[in-house]
Amino acid sequence: MSLHPGHLALVELDEPDAPGLADDPRTAGLLPAWLRRHAATVAGAAALLVLALVGAQAALDTRERERLASLADVPGVLSPLHDPPAALWQWAPTAGTLLAGDQEGRWAIGALYHAGGVDLRGTDPDTGDVLWSVPFSLDAALPPGGRSEFPSVWVRCTALAASADPAAVCSAEVSPVGSAGAVTPLVVLDPTDGRVLATPAVAAGSLWSTAGSDLVVAAPEPDDAGGVRWSLTATDPTTGATAWRRTTPVVPRVHEVLVGDVAIRSVPALTGDADRVLLTDSGHAWLFGTDGAPRGDVTVATDGSATLARADTLVWTPWQSRAIPAGILVTRDGTRVAVGESPASLAVDDGSAPGTVLLTDTTAGTTLVARDASTGEELWRTDGLTSEPLLVDGVVFLPGVDDVVAVDARTGERRWRTDVGAVPLYLGTDGTHVVVLTPDRTMRALGMTDGRPARVADVATLLSDDPGGVSAVSEYAGRLLIRFRDGRSLVVG
Repeated sequence: MSLHPGHLALVELDEPDAPGLADDPRTAGLLPAWLRRHAATVAGAAALLVLALVGAQAALDTRERERLASLADVPGVLSPLHDPPAALWQWAPTAGTLLAGDQEGRWAIGALYHAGGVDLRGTDPDTGDVLWSVPFSLDAALPPGGRSEFPSVWVRCTALAASADPAAVCSAEVSPVGSAGAVTPLVVLDPTDGRVLATPAVAAGSLWSTAGSDLVVAAPEPDDAGGVRWSLTATDPTTGATAWRRTTPVVPRVHEVLVGDVAIRSVPALTGDADRVLLTDSGHAWLFGTDGAPRGDVTVATDGSATLARADTLVWTPWQSRAIPAGILVTRDGTRVAVGESPASLAVDDGSAPGTVLLTDTTAGTTLVARDASTGEELWRTDGLTSEPLLVDGVVFLPGVDDVVAVDARTGERRWRTDVGAVPLYLGTDGTHVVVLTPDRTMRALGMTDGRPARVADVATLLSDDPGGVSAVSEYAGRLLIRFRDGRSLVVG
């Protein structure tokens, strides 16, 4: 049979609603009866479900607390900010130039310079109260003409990691010095109360750094043929007990290299990070673990110098390429890869993304480049950085021209982007939020997972009158030190 449109008509069907179980007299009593028979089972299942949910939430809360506790030990991470942010105290030069700070916010060490000397000063980061003051003796470092001859002194301090008791090592380097160098006096002290624990000295021409809880001193041992061997000794800085000792091979000493008509002086250096100690001299480079274990000669060529980079890598840079970077990345597997970048400076690096090294190229603006730490292969790059980025939980947080962008550290895939309306002067984190400060005095706390603004504040309102815009921001022992254009500075937490 065939159907044609002309023969069709619309028919409306009107059916009664189908009865439900509760409306059917045959089943109306079944559900209550079933519930009565299985009430204990249902209640038990519900209780188990609630317990499971509570247990899962408790596990998540525990994991988050452990994460935040771990981040609290990472240099540069802020203590949790008040909501709204609070003015803790107005910073003054008498607090001293910050040299080292406690990540838990118990103390900050500053250097108060004055004519003919310097004092070390401990400050409470929450109140600005002076906890202690210790004069730094420079007698061992004075030039032949005495105090009237030296125009400057530079103090640096390093808080010892993995130390059972708080301790910091500070040095004072006086200039000018003679051709043979000068003794560098050290002070080892308890930063909580300023108690001096030891006052060792580094001989002229020697270098110092720290490795874990040890003080490492590298001393040159020149020979009569123009060569030099270095001896590295790690000691307990308070007792002087030797932890380990290593020596390098003898290498020809290079005092300077001519690049065109410019003489570039070869300056030895001893540096370290959480896991390594690097000694460079005369173009050579030797790497050691913080336990003294040799990690090999990482020299690329004798006309350059090496710098530690993250993810167990380093970058060698030839002296003649200061204007146009043209270096070599030495990967953690020992592979040499030509690069046009230098190690990136990060405001916070929690050690995540261990297979990725971050470098910067400043030939045209500031470009961040991510490379594989084993092969040196470029993974991604981004332009337009305006301040130091952060690396937390495998995510890189990038300060742009007027925004903050979060990308995956390995792939460069964008997680989120938030417009902040001005150039970020500072990017930091308390582990829960990305903290952004812009010159227009605005502080923003952005969610780390989605970039959503959690709070916005005008930090200038923390002062009694208008200080103008913000000129600089830095981390101060887990707090924020904000400098305004009128010259005033405020510690905010």
